[in-house]
Amino acid sequence: MRLQRLTQVLIVVVPLLAYELAARLGLLDPLTFIPLSEMVVTLVENLADPAFLIGQVWPTLLEMLISFIGAALFGIAIGILLWRSNYLYYVTQPYLLLFYAVPFFAIYPIFISIFGLGPFPVITVALLFSMPMVVVNTAIGFRETREVLVKVGRSFNLSFGQLLIHVFFPAAWPQIFTGLRLAAAYSIIGVIATEFILSSRGIGYTISFAYNNFDLNNMYAAVLLVNIFATVVIAILEHFETRLHRQSDHR
Repeated sequence: MRLQRLTQVLIVVVPLLAYELAARLGLLDPLTFIPLSEMVVTLVENLADPAFLIGQVWPTLLEMLISFIGAALFGIAIGILLWRSNYLYYVTQPYLLLFYAVPFFAIYPIFISIFGLGPFPVITVALLFSMPMVVVNTAIGFRETREVLVKVGRSFNLSFGQLLIHVFFPAAWPQIFTGLRLAAAYSIIGVIATEFILSSRGIGYTISFAYNNFDLNNMYAAVLLVNIFATVVIAILEHFETRLHRQSDHR
């Protein structure tokens, strides 16, 4: 396990050190690439600025959080509904698959014309972009629950609610968490991309503004911050998934 963790760390650290060295030695175009250490310094300076935290970081974090929670709650509820109804499951399959292909960013102007500028269109796009992963994986997880587990639950006269809590959810957690991890990634992509296209604040806007003004330090610092967000979110979800598995194993 330690060797696995060490290998995982080295997979990230070694390329970053190689990139830092290549940038410092001038092997990379300095007009396009800056050393990683300069990104980190700029990021620390930006995060120490309360105006940047409140004006750019906080709106993006809030939009990511709301869109992810919305995708998780609506996605699990709709997934359970599709599990309970074969008719709805097969009727909605083509449309759920279509959600993967629809470029929601392209219809962002429609949301703006309906809801105006602000966080609501950004959250709506990110939620619609990320929710299908939770819906599909929840429905699959529940439908693939082994019948023997359900029979054991019924032999103890468990009610439907108790079956959900003690049988179906524990059996479906791996699939549900796969959907949640994908939804977290798509929420981040949805928020950043939407802010990048047309917004006046947020990390996506910061990247776009810095790029258009040839400000490499701030652009790469914002990109680095997005990657840190994604890493932290996935690590938190993995932590919760591991805890749920341990609790299920102890039952």
